[in-house]
Amino acid sequence: MADIDRFLNGRDTISTKDAKLSITINGEVINLIECNKFTAKIEKNKEDVQVLGNHWKLKKTTSVEGTGTMGGYLINSNWLKYGIPYTQQGGDLYFTATLTIEDPTSRVGKEVVQLEDVNLDDIPIADFEADDGVMEWESDLTFEGVSLVQEFKGL
Repeated sequence: MADIDRFLNGRDTISTKDAKLSITINGEVINLIECNKFTAKIEKNKEDVQVLGNHWKLKKTTSVEGTGTMGGYLINSNWLKYGIPYTQQGGDLYFTATLTIEDPTSRVGKEVVQLEDVNLDDIPIADFEADDGVMEWESDLTFEGVSLVQEFKGL
């Protein structure tokens, strides 16, 4: 039995359908039930470091940047409601995003990640064509802080 525990059991991988996303704008928590895509990553800026006596080009991380993409079905006017004020000399739209990932079939548990100062590159207005599709939107984003609120317990 101990040998079997050294291999990953398929049920312990995480289904992407078991992720949830909520955002907080001006104290209002909005569950993004319409979200069908979300990615986030920390990109590192690395500078080249070259020294005498070493043929390797070395690297030094000098800064980081939070980037990602978010998209979904257009089912409400929230993005316009919160995004239009910037176009009228108001403040830009920044919000907090909370990602909760918990697959009840997996034994790894739940992970909760919080992204701070999220800012969309685009504000969706409309996306429609004369076909059998549904209205969707997608935007690149940046964020300026990340916290691991709860980590997977692992196996």
